[in-house]
Amino acid sequence: MGVNDRMIFQTPGPEAMFVTKQPVQGRQCPACRSSEIARYPVGHYLGPRIVTKCQACYHSLEVDVPSEADNWPPFRALSYDWDASPAERASQAG
Repeated sequence: MGVNDRMIFQTPGPEAMFVTKQPVQGRQCPACRSSEIARYPVGHYLGPRIVTKCQACYHSLEVDVPSEADNWPPFRALSYDWDASPAERASQAG
């Protein structure tokens, strides 16, 4: 990344860098036995995901593909969850 890229794509301010973590009731962390469990969206190496993690030790309890109700990512492409075309399925099968 060059100097010009840093001028165009500046780091967002603190007000834009937050995530709302939804507390999960009735669950316990298998690693540390804490009941501080939260569910929230993340950028994952497999794409957008919703994680359920212990907030005491950050052990992952679940990593899910976001549903439409999760609204994550907020600006997903129209074709995000469409089935592959017949041509794509044929190329994957062969």
